[in-house]
Amino acid sequence: METNQLRKALEQRRNYYISKLIEAGAYSTADHHLYRCTLTDLEKEYKQLSNY
Repeated sequence: METNQLRKALEQRRNYYISKLIEAGAYSTADHHLYRCTLTDLEKEYKQLSNY
């Protein structure tokens, strides 16, 4: 049961960063590679974007 909760939490965080990057205009919903990025990659991308 805990594994499913962890997986769900990770997926929610990934979706959060994906939507933030799209909202910021850094990507569009058509950028399919964004959905294949790891959580770590998404966090790094978001932090870089936030620094500007």
